[in-house]
Amino acid sequence: MGGTVIAGSVQVTAKNPTRWGRDFERAAATNARVGKPVWHCSLRCAPGDRRLTDGEFADIAQTVAERMGFENHPWVAVRHDDDHIHLAVSRVDFQGSTWKNSHDRWKVVEVMREVERQHGLIEVASPDRARGRQASSGEQRRAVRTGKVPQRDGLREIVTAACDIAAGQGPEAFEAALAANPITRVQVRRNVASTGRMNGYSFNLPGYTDAAGEPIWLPASKLDRRLSWSQLEKTLTGPRPDRIAAEETVPRKRLERRETWEERRRDAGAEQFTAARWEQARAVVGEVAGQIRTEQSADTKWKQVESELTSQNETDKRSTGAVMAAAAALQPLRPLGQMLAADQERRKPWTPEQKRQYATAKAQAERAAKAKDAAKWTELPGGGHSRELRGLDAKLWVSDDGAWSITSKKDPDRQYAAGEAGTVAKAQAAAASAAKKQVQTLWKQTPPGERTEQAAKTIRRAVADLTPTKPADVPTPKRPGSPVVPPQAARFPDQVRDRDRGPSL
Repeated sequence: MGGTVIAGSVQVTAKNPTRWGRDFERAAATNARVGKPVWHCSLRCAPGDRRLTDGEFADIAQTVAERMGFENHPWVAVRHDDDHIHLAVSRVDFQGSTWKNSHDRWKVVEVMREVERQHGLIEVASPDRARGRQASSGEQRRAVRTGKVPQRDGLREIVTAACDIAAGQGPEAFEAALAANPITRVQVRRNVASTGRMNGYSFNLPGYTDAAGEPIWLPASKLDRRLSWSQLEKTLTGPRPDRIAAEETVPRKRLERRETWEERRRDAGAEQFTAARWEQARAVVGEVAGQIRTEQSADTKWKQVESELTSQNETDKRSTGAVMAAAAALQPLRPLGQMLAADQERRKPWTPEQKRQYATAKAQAERAAKAKDAAKWTELPGGGHSRELRGLDAKLWVSDDGAWSITSKKDPDRQYAAGEAGTVAKAQAAAASAAKKQVQTLWKQTPPGERTEQAAKTIRRAVADLTPTKPADVPTPKRPGSPVVPPQAARFPDQVRDRDRGPSL
C-alpha cells in the first residue's frame, strides 16, 4: 500500500502490481506446517546519508537476498519513501522448501555494514554486540550525582562523528573535525611510542579530573572497538566516501562545466553530511543527558523515601523490642528439663530416607517453577522463542544460541536492550530481568498526572509476570521421635530446696 515495487523475484506488472501477494499465498500453501510464512524487514538510511536512487536500493535488496540466502524464494522490495525500503519474503518457495531465518537479526546487521561500505553510506554502530564500551558503575553514579553526561558516553558520540566526517581525509582532518565540533571542547592527545610509531589517540573532556586534579584521559579503544588505531587508521586513510548533494539542492549554473558543478555538489554534500552528523551526535548526547536528569530526580526522591522508611522501621523495631521484652518478663520460666529435651530434639539428625525425600520434593518444586516460567515463552517455527508483554509496547526474543533482545511491537527496528547468555534458559531469565527493569524505569519516568489506576494495574501485572516464579515451600521433615520428659512443678522465688527431703515451702 502506497509504495512501489523496485526489485524482487516474482513478476510484477503495471496492470497488476499486487500479483506478488497471490504468489506469496500460493507458495505458502505448499507447506501448511509453517505457521509464519512471511518474513519482513525494513532498511533505512542513517540521518545525513545521501538520497539513493531506485537502482541503488534495488542493488542493496539483491545483495541482502543473496547474503541472507532467500534469493530463490519469492521476495519483493517496496520503496515507500526517500530514505527506506521494505523487504517482504516468502519463507516457503513453490516446492514447499522453507528458508531457515534463524539469527536473522544478527546476519542482516553484518550485511548492512557491507552495503554501507559499498555505497559510501554512514557505518552505524551494530546493535548486536554493543561495540561501545559501557560506562562503569562508578561513572554512572558520578553522572547521577553531578548531573553531567559520563565522559565515556559523550566522547564516544563526538569522536565517532568526527571519524565519519573525516573518513578518507587523514588524521589532520580528524583532529580538525574534533576541534570544530559544535557540542563541546575535546582535548586530544596522540599516543606515540618511543620509536615514533603512532599507536592511537586519547581524549578528555574539560572538568573530568581525578582526585589529584589531573585530567582523566580515555584511550580511543576504550570508547569503541572501531576507534582503535588499527581500525581508525583504515577509515582515515582509506577511500573518501562520495557524498554528493542532490541536483535540486545545487542547481547547475548556465554554461557551467559538469566537473565544476559536480565539485560544488560534493562540497555541498560534505557540508550537509557534516551538519547532519553533528546534529545526530548532539541528539544522542542530549538523550543520555535527559536520562541522567531523570535518574537524578528519581534518585533524590527515592533517597528521601528510603530515609523516611528507615526512620519508621527503626521506630517500629524499638517498639516491637520493648513489647517483646515485656511479654517475655511476664511469661513463666520453662523447666530446665524441657529446655534440654527441646534442644536435643533440634539437634537430632534426619534419617537418609528423610534427606532423600526432602531433596526430591525440593528439586520437583524448582523444576515446576522453571517449567512455569518456560511456558510463558512461545517457540518460533524458524527457531528461537518470543514473549510479549500484555498492554505494553515490548516484545522479548531469545535465539537458540542464547542471544536475547527486547524490541518494540510496533517498530521492530527499535531495540530497548540486548545481550547474550550461555543457554536458552539463562537468556530467557536475563531478558525477563532486563524487561522488568525497563518496565519499572518506565513507571518512574511517567508523569504523576498520567499515572492512572489502569496504567498502574498494567504495570503491576507486567512486573508480576516478569518476576521469576518462586518454588513452592517444601516442609522440612519431622525429627525422629524422642522420649517424653514429664512436666515438672513450677518453682517460685521463695521456694527452698533441701538436699535431704526435697523442695518445700
